[in-house]
Amino acid sequence: MEKYNVVVIGAGPGGTLAAEFLAKKGKKVLLIDERGKPGGECLFEGCIPSKILETSADYFYQAKKLDVFGIDIEGDIKINWKNVIKRKDNILEKRANAALKRLSQIENLTFKEGRGSFISKNQVEIKKSDGSTETVEFEKAIIATGSSPFIPPIEGNGIDKVWTNRNVFDIEELPNSILIVGGGPIGIEFGQMFNKLGLKVIIVELMERILMPVDEEFALILQDKIQKDGIALHLKSLVKRIDFENGRFKVSFEKEGNLETVEVEKVLIAVGRKPNVEGLNLEKADVEYDKKGIITNEYYQTSNQDIYAVGDVIKQPKFQHLARNQGLAAARNILEGNKYFVDLDKLSWVLFSDPEIASAGLTEQQAKSRGIDYIVGKYPYQIDARAQISDTNFGYLKFIVNKSTNQIVGVHIITEGASSLVGEASLIVANKLTLEQVANGIHPHPTLTESFELLAKNMLMQEVSQHV
Repeated sequence: MEKYNVVVIGAGPGGTLAAEFLAKKGKKVLLIDERGKPGGECLFEGCIPSKILETSADYFYQAKKLDVFGIDIEGDIKINWKNVIKRKDNILEKRANAALKRLSQIENLTFKEGRGSFISKNQVEIKKSDGSTETVEFEKAIIATGSSPFIPPIEGNGIDKVWTNRNVFDIEELPNSILIVGGGPIGIEFGQMFNKLGLKVIIVELMERILMPVDEEFALILQDKIQKDGIALHLKSLVKRIDFENGRFKVSFEKEGNLETVEVEKVLIAVGRKPNVEGLNLEKADVEYDKKGIITNEYYQTSNQDIYAVGDVIKQPKFQHLARNQGLAAARNILEGNKYFVDLDKLSWVLFSDPEIASAGLTEQQAKSRGIDYIVGKYPYQIDARAQISDTNFGYLKFIVNKSTNQIVGVHIITEGASSLVGEASLIVANKLTLEQVANGIHPHPTLTESFELLAKNMLMQEVSQHV
């Protein structure tokens, strides 16, 4: 039986980085993944393929509006979806192969295809795609198996024919209509993408607004926009039944006490994620878990002190970059003892909607719940030179500032290009910068980044005027 210092189950961003780091520090490491290639959900069925398809849809949509910039295009503008999918496949293959090559060049690191499951507190069985098995022994282990789309218990014979993020990226023919169950990040991104491609889009959301975890003001701005763009949005609505007849779906949902039924070509379920704990045999390793995921302490250590868990499989927000940082923290904890964790107050993220929404640090709601005496400042991109030049003068930059210290505890952005701005927001929050420090930065003009400097200066001037 082969013995390893560390066995890592799951070659997504969290597991791969942890394995690389530990191997480079001299540990004998085994990395296991049933896909046979590193990358995880984000690369193969998540953030990367979705952004590839959304980018094509954005270019297609923008090409039809080039007259704004004085550009005339004769004839119909068409999108070749088969070529879009082909481009997506090529990018994914290139990235996965490059990652696999990188891993193969790391001394002390072995990568194996297969599904890992525990057979004791310090042993893992690897079941390969050809049916063969292998047992290995470990001193320490990291579980990074990610998550899968959650399918709610909806009645009807159509539920097993719906799309999820596992199969929606492989469609070569676009339908004419689609109903999306869920108004969270995945549902909104796909809803806007399909709407730009000319599909009839219906979104059914259980809550009273879309994007419940997102800053409420920005979520409502986006909610108003998607409806103006022609997406039919049904809030406070519960899908009761999905049937499939004659090649079409009939979806029934309850709204304000009434039962409504719509007919569409396709249905996409996007109501959340479930941790991939099934088949791990965690009981045999004395690892505790529940329906929300594996239970860990703040250092990602499970109830078995020799086993750590990171990423979507634990009770944390589900982001690739968070899993990556957790994986590194867990690896360092294995080497040095439990010292490292990721401060969620510094977490940043992007919703690739139209316009994009990005965030770093605390929302107003979170600051209020913690009893922080805060002030809010907003910079409207309607007045921004770069935004006007690019015809993207829509949205705001918002600072949440601790009133007693002038520390910026939260930065929130809604505008086209927010994904390129949130890096600065992340540094501001992570380094606990104040309004004065951000105002001292000399940002180039005309760029969207100067909004940070201008907002900080405006808030300081308002503060001064209030004390004159």
